Amino acid sequence: MTSRISTRSLLTAVLAAFVVAACAAPAAAGQPVQTPLFDKFNFRVEASWADLSTEIRIDSELLGTGTKLNFEDDLDLDGSKIIPSFQFEWQIARKHRLGIRWQTIDRSSSAQALTEIHWGDDVIPINADISLGYDISQGFIDYTYYPWVRDNWAIGFGIGLRWMDVKAILRWQDEGNQIDKTSEAKGSGPLPYIYGEYRTVFADNWRVIAGLGWLSVTIGDIDGTQVVAHGSIEYLLGDRWSFGGQINLSSVDVDWDGLENEEGQSIYTGSITMDINDISFFARVRF
Repeated sequence: MTSRISTRSLLTAVLAAFVVAACAAPAAAGQPVQTPLFDKFNFRVEASWADLSTEIRIDSELLGTGTKLNFEDDLDLDGSKIIPSFQFEWQIARKHRLGIRWQTIDRSSSAQALTEIHWGDDVIPINADISLGYDISQGFIDYTYYPWVRDNWAIGFGIGLRWMDVKAILRWQDEGNQIDKTSEAKGSGPLPYIYGEYRTVFADNWRVIAGLGWLSVTIGDIDGTQVVAHGSIEYLLGDRWSFGGQINLSSVDVDWDGLENEEGQSIYTGSITMDINDISFFARVRF
């Protein structure tokens, strides 16, 4: 737990430094910048080192409130992983931009139950051997309008939507009681947010972008609060390429009434608290 907290604090500090640098850059730029603030189209491929923390509780009518499990601490799920991410941007007009980012995170682990666990309609006994498969797919779609566009900086506001697909599969075995059972819970849904962004170009070939999104909302079976933030710096290599690094922070706290079992029946409720923070290095094709 300590290493994840310190990593998250480090990412937050680096992101804050991005924002400070972005705000200071226009004052430091004393002459017109020839490189663009925006690309008409661009596609980005990322290698992302993700720092993850997950707490899930699955409730049922049969057993009531379930056991809150921290997958990384209680079930030995990896707290970090290197994953690919993809991003596409389209500058619809000078002041209008559409962006899409997608990533998939698949993890698995093996552990032993140290306490009795209530998971949906099932009771996992103490000392049972547990295998966990946990898959997350998430996509971010955001639209930004820039009321202020200057030669070397722009500020914009807009709306975004984070779509999440979550699936958790638990298998537990108790040889003494001859138990071998598998249970699955999954859910998918939208989490919208309000978004703000600042971007600047400086020193002829460098572009800095910082963005922040937040919203607390109820949609259908989902009642959740989320924060998403990012800061990036990239070197513009000619007219078609760029490369750089980015910090991404995201936190979501959701109460979910539409969780499904392995038969696809929406019989569970529960809560999911999840932090997905990553450092990404990317190459971008620009048009």
